[in-house]
Amino acid sequence: MRFIRFVYNTAGRLFPQYFGQLAYQQWFTTIRFKTPDYEQEALQTAKQESIEVNGLAISVYIWQPEHIAPIATVLFIHGWSGRGTQIVNYIEPLTAMGYRVLSFDAPAHGKTAGKQTSMLEYIDVVFALKQHYGRFDAAITHSLGGMVLAFVMANGLSVKRAVCICPPKNFQMLTDNLQQVLALPDSVMKAFNRKSYASHGQVTRDAVNTLNNVKHLSCKSLLIHDKDDNETDWHSSEEIASVWPGAQFIKTRGLGHRRIIHDKQVIQKTTDFLHPERLQDKPLS
Repeated sequence: MRFIRFVYNTAGRLFPQYFGQLAYQQWFTTIRFKTPDYEQEALQTAKQESIEVNGLAISVYIWQPEHIAPIATVLFIHGWSGRGTQIVNYIEPLTAMGYRVLSFDAPAHGKTAGKQTSMLEYIDVVFALKQHYGRFDAAITHSLGGMVLAFVMANGLSVKRAVCICPPKNFQMLTDNLQQVLALPDSVMKAFNRKSYASHGQVTRDAVNTLNNVKHLSCKSLLIHDKDDNETDWHSSEEIASVWPGAQFIKTRGLGHRRIIHDKQVIQKTTDFLHPERLQDKPLS
């Protein structure tokens, strides 16, 4: 990464158009991390299926409650370079409450083929899952998954409760993060933005704006974000919660952007918020 930053920050100043195009290609290219050992149990216990979306076989994981029929379904949407099995520590408490837990690997993630993808492909997958598996009663998201969920809910997908962990508030936040990670000079970033606007346009950027998409949602939500997140600033969730009717916001410390999803207290807050009795807004017995 240091070498990549050096090249962008030196040669990029001399050839901004070329390196802007190169950064644009990297923007869509995922990093496929190895599935850690502690997620292997989730793979072994899942019912593994696949559905075809836009000609690509999407890996799907399903966990059912033992000995009883599921009373509700919760969807997990992972973030960029994540995996469907990152839901591993939530499976037992959710299935114990009667949830069917459904997760997936987005294109170019986990076991799903591909080297590049985009948020628009994520969105297509979520709509296809809804059509194939039926309604979702609740959702849990991490990072970019929160932006995807906000878009699909604003465009017709209905869930009763959603927990969004460190979601970005808009498209600009994503590109700002790219510039920081790759140390892109402003001249390279301008070339990147021109390419992005040419391929997707301002309409698409505005369409995936989380702040706009949550303003009229009736879904009850819980947003959790860590003060020490160095990828997505915690104020993002605070701003989203301020415009999402009935939203709750929790700020954590010392967990960063990725460890937060596995934190025991975060898991407890999430599962408490998604207790099936709360789907009907009933007081817990």
